[in-house]
Amino acid sequence: MVPARKCSALALEAGDSMITHTCYYPPAQCFIHMAVERLVSSRIKLREVELSPIHKLLNRDESCEFVKVAHERGKTVILLEGTWDLTHPGHVQHIREAKKYADLVLLKLASAEYAVKYKGADRPIERFRDVVVSEFENVDAVFVDETAIPPDDIPENAHVLVQLNPDKIAMEVEDQHFMQKIRAVDYANRNLGSRIEPVVMVLPYVNSTTAIVKKVRSSASAIGK
Repeated sequence: MVPARKCSALALEAGDSMITHTCYYPPAQCFIHMAVERLVSSRIKLREVELSPIHKLLNRDESCEFVKVAHERGKTVILLEGTWDLTHPGHVQHIREAKKYADLVLLKLASAEYAVKYKGADRPIERFRDVVVSEFENVDAVFVDETAIPPDDIPENAHVLVQLNPDKIAMEVEDQHFMQKIRAVDYANRNLGSRIEPVVMVLPYVNSTTAIVKKVRSSASAIGK
């Protein structure tokens, strides 16, 4: 066994203090041990104070209050909109990238009625989409929408944005309703007094639930033959 050594040179910052470590491992292993130890400590601390993810699920009024309280505390909020059906890496990347632009992420989950109308009669595929997205660590709150406002109804969608009053809204250029969303933000800013900043993202990893479903069905059909 390597003799214990005081790893003051390998101190890791933790909050406002520095941690020094008496290590029984070679220097390289000591780095690993300290980093993992810090990770475990931070995750335990998080779990001790974090509410159950189900508390993230909000209706429209509660979502508006979420943004209001965040602003009162000097925090910014970015809004993400989508169906979030059959969660895939593209969803995860979208959320992770959006998190870089604000303190808090409010995810708007489209209703099942909306999914049927604008994604297809067999959608949504996942019955418990709200439970799935609420488990994402980078999602701070989930607005569970119960309406099915048409994407082309620019004024109505703009009014919803005004009610929520986020600082920013994240959108992908690959989104089939990208132009309608841009127009809704523009309408809210020009005509309704909002100051919502659109954050347009071009993600290097592109995927979609629709594409996944088509691929699975195509594969199943080929196997059936």
